[in-house]
Amino acid sequence: MEAVRGIESLAGGDGRHHVSHTLGTTLLISVGYIDLGKWVAAVDSGARFGYDLVILVLLFNLSAVLNQYLSTCIGMVTGKNLALISRQEYSQFICVGLGLQAEISLFTSELTMILGIAVGYNLVFDQDDFMTAIIFACLVINVLPYLFSPRDKRMAGTLNACISGFTILCFVLGLLISQPEIPLHVNVMFPKLSGESAYSLMALMGTNIVSHNLYVHSSIVQVQRSHVHSLGALFHDHLFSILFTFTGVFLVNYVLLSSAVAESSHNVILTFHDAVELMNEIFSSSIAPLVFLAVLLFSSHIITLTSVIASHVVTEHFFGTNMSLFAHHVLLKLLATIPAIYCARLEGSEGVYQLIILCPVIQAFTLPSSVIPVFRIASSMSIMGNCKISLYVETLAFIAFCLMLFVNIIFVAEILFGESAWTNNLKGNTETPVVIPHSVLILMSCASIAFALFLAITPLNSSSRETETQDLCVHSQ
Repeated sequence: MEAVRGIESLAGGDGRHHVSHTLGTTLLISVGYIDLGKWVAAVDSGARFGYDLVILVLLFNLSAVLNQYLSTCIGMVTGKNLALISRQEYSQFICVGLGLQAEISLFTSELTMILGIAVGYNLVFDQDDFMTAIIFACLVINVLPYLFSPRDKRMAGTLNACISGFTILCFVLGLLISQPEIPLHVNVMFPKLSGESAYSLMALMGTNIVSHNLYVHSSIVQVQRSHVHSLGALFHDHLFSILFTFTGVFLVNYVLLSSAVAESSHNVILTFHDAVELMNEIFSSSIAPLVFLAVLLFSSHIITLTSVIASHVVTEHFFGTNMSLFAHHVLLKLLATIPAIYCARLEGSEGVYQLIILCPVIQAFTLPSSVIPVFRIASSMSIMGNCKISLYVETLAFIAFCLMLFVNIIFVAEILFGESAWTNNLKGNTETPVVIPHSVLILMSCASIAFALFLAITPLNSSSRETETQDLCVHSQ
């Protein structure tokens, strides 16, 4: 896995701050926000609820920008990644919880990647055989990291940054070019929240913020601390790079959502074939499926590399397990392949479609508790020193956390007491395949909220020691 080690070389650069170094690392991270699950979530929510959720999608995107930026600041100032600092600042119980949530986020990301390539394969070759498509996806995601892995680390890092930039470019321009008329809805209404839209809202939040990318970003940029004497310019470069790339991600999500509104006329997507037909109407170009598959293949290569980094960091610092990069690569792919084959074999295309949308919902469970260490560490004077965030930024981070927690609470309330269509689907009251039992989702959602609330009232160890020292000084005086 020489390509994984090359990413660190790319972040280190030549010792001088330059926007190309920050842009390369940001492109590698932002590719993690490109997969079929994110596209389907945007199209499905647009077809069902129109523009009711556009403002919330924008808020989710801004929350992702804020948390990714704070993660880079933590890595550069401390020279440590987020997982290592969390290990030093929290108890073993909390670290295990954070590690489990990061692994769940990794698992769902890998699963969505495999299913997305399988769907793209079927669209290009006009087939409906998901078993063959999944086998093709598994072969591709295991071969590509070795095809694009030069022996020279610097060359490997540069090559992967170029692949990331090309993927983002195809992702944004491919969609815009395929649209004969890009819908522009100026009079966006205030968000209309309801129990019926809670499921789509969770899916959209899970597609716009990926928790394990916070650990990846802080791990990649931590080497820049030893190369740069002045961090101010580097902070600005990273902020510009993150805003630039995530603006493109939001633009694509908005165009997909708007196109789904225009094409569907608010008709509800009931089956997988309805979703495919709607996607074909949105991607009007004849070569769109081929570009669609190419983007998924290139993004799968980059996602594989960042997932290996995240898995290595999480298991080493949260669970105390040190495995080789190759072992992380194989284990992640194996764990994601098993449920993909199981779902495709038993439930068919409808089960695959439900699983693709369910994966970002599960990722949204991990968000409230995953962002708490980010803004607690970033606002700690004992850890960040003079580079700690201001009260204004800390307030924005707290608002972002409250937004994530609020969406999760709405979801739990609806899944427990509501009678909406998606709750009946999860309970098995309709003909829609039940991918995960209703009780399991209730347990996961309630556990995530309880863990987030517990983490919110638990201070950092350094903050507790600092308070005790101050109290001791006052007492001695």
